[in-house]
Parts: sequence; structure tokens; C-alpha cells
Amino acid sequence: MRTEKRSRTVVQNYNVYIAKDGKEFTTEDECINHEKILDGTRVVCPECKGKGRVNEHSEQVFDGGLYGDHKYHSYWTSDECPRCKGKGYLEKKVTWE
Repeated sequence: MRTEKRSRTVVQNYNVYIAKDGKEFTTEDECINHEKILDGTRVVCPECKGKGRVNEHSEQVFDGGLYGDHKYHSYWTSDECPRCKGKGYLEKKVTWE
């Protein structure tokens, strides 16, 4: 008996969403968001910088290891952005006069 290693290529079809400026996205929502930012109808949230979450503080936790292998670990507490409510963007508001 003998064993051989062989490789195979699998062709997979998938959707790519292309914005007006030619940038490609894997999801339709990301592409729509990018185009609305280009149009000026949305802006990236200045508080969370588009992440949808804000880091309030970090805690240093000591693991109490033995034999000199102890370490301090940082844990971030992340909360939903209060300004954009976790969306990462703000919609332009239109007021009628």
C-alpha cells in the first residue's frame, strides 16, 4: 500500500457587490452603506468611528500563575454606542420648511 498527497481545486460561485466607485463588498448591506456614505446621506458615527461599540475602560486582571509565569491580562468592556445605537453610522435628517 502507498499513500499520495493530492490537491484539488473546488470552483465556488459567490456574489460580489460592487459600489459606484468600484469598491467590492461581500454583503449587500455593506455596499449600500458605502454608497450612502458616498452620496452624503449617511455619515460614519464620530463617537464609535463606525464600529457600533465604544470601549469604556479596560481592566488589568492578574492570573496568579505559579513559578513566575504570572501575567496581567487586559479585558475591554465594550458597550453599544449611545449615539448611533450600534449601527456605526448616522442618517442625514431632512427637515421640511
